[in-house]
Amino acid sequence: MSRQNLISAEASDATIAAALQNIKDVKIEFPFLINLSVAERKRFRKMGPKSVDYVNDNLTGANQFPNSLPGDFPVAEFAKDVTLLNKLYPLLVASQALTEGLNDTILALGSDAMKQGDEVYGFLKLAAKTDANAKELVSQIGRRFRGQGNFKTPE
Repeated sequence: MSRQNLISAEASDATIAAALQNIKDVKIEFPFLINLSVAERKRFRKMGPKSVDYVNDNLTGANQFPNSLPGDFPVAEFAKDVTLLNKLYPLLVASQALTEGLNDTILALGSDAMKQGDEVYGFLKLAAKTDANAKELVSQIGRRFRGQGNFKTPE
């Protein structure tokens, strides 16, 4: 029987603590980051990767043709927003790649652990036929599946 083992690695507590501290440090470096509600996300106009060029071109136009804009148009604030947007975008891409890697790794680890757990559960159910202590543990583990119908270990 072939056993699945998609991920075989360890991470020290110190490494995890350092990574968490790095994330906290990033949050400190960018105190202006906000979290929007679902309603706010729906309400705001969206900007995708292709729109970055659109916004940059409009900033160029605002700088080259200031007389074409109303006198109260905040060109300096627009420039500040576009500059920050251009600086933050690579961070977004990098953090999304990191998040995707974490999600996929956790999914694979979870799959490994569930398959291994299913195998252990099967062995424990056999042991429970002759060992009262194992029977109690199997009963406790079996509560996880209560209300799900017959559980069969996938092969």
